[in-house]
Amino acid sequence: MTTDAVVASALLDLSRAVRSVTNADWALIGGQALIVYGVPRETLDADALVSSDALGDIAVTLVSTFGWTPLVYDERVDDYVESEEPTVHFMDDPVLFDVHEERRMIPLRTPLGLPVELLAAQHPVEQEMIEAAVLRVHQGVKIPVAPLGGILLVKMKADRKKDVAAVEQTAEHLPAATVQEAVAWARRRDPATAEDLTAVMKASRARRVPLRKDRYSRPKR
Repeated sequence: MTTDAVVASALLDLSRAVRSVTNADWALIGGQALIVYGVPRETLDADALVSSDALGDIAVTLVSTFGWTPLVYDERVDDYVESEEPTVHFMDDPVLFDVHEERRMIPLRTPLGLPVELLAAQHPVEQEMIEAAVLRVHQGVKIPVAPLGGILLVKMKADRKKDVAAVEQTAEHLPAATVQEAVAWARRRDPATAEDLTAVMKASRARRVPLRKDRYSRPKR
């Protein structure tokens, strides 16, 4: 089975599971969401931002109804291993430093083997990312995708090498108008982080600008 089919199956399950849980909502974020916007990312997992209060219920539904496998982090092997039931993991996440909370996340694996992290929308900006999500088609499945500005803002706050690289890749591949709109969205929510985001994206886009332009002329024979 192709990677596209594996991702499509996961997104379909997620959509159905969220619809079955009261007061639940979600939005696709991370690398899969950037692919939707046209950024050529290679990612072998998926990240979903879900309503904070519904985090556990969504995970239980995915396991009990859709056959997903719950995972738990095992320090002995420094990796996730299968578990009997969904387990909330508390993470030290820079995205939440200004609201003084630890990240709540539940790791799962789909029946087709795709790792998926369910992340509670704990930051006000994350809650808005769910509210402002727009339905888009990804791998043939219509799902809510978080605003590009929010995705980039979260990656900039996370400040990991792979997240900064994703921001740079976005700046290099998307049209200038799309990039400017995303930065403007981020600036209205978090001006300080948006300044760092602007600097990284400007530096990345500068690589696309020619140093000079010379008209080509055929060599004389």
